[in-house]
Amino acid sequence: MWFPVTMQGSQQSHPPQRHYGITSPISLAAPKETHCLLTQKLIETLKPFGVFEEEEKLQIFHNL
Repeated sequence: MWFPVTMQGSQQSHPPQRHYGITSPISLAAPKETHCLLTQKLIETLKPFGVFEEEEKLQIFHNL
């Protein structure tokens, strides 16, 4: 179940944005470059532990 969350008061000069979920997002800002770099480093760190599906398996699931 989702509940639309809208801004009230003086912040409503733009059309209200709808957010789905129980709470509104912490931020609507795009990720900073440092966040993207840290995410890539995390992915590279986790790859040797086999926590990601192989590309072949992903294609099978994608085609279903």
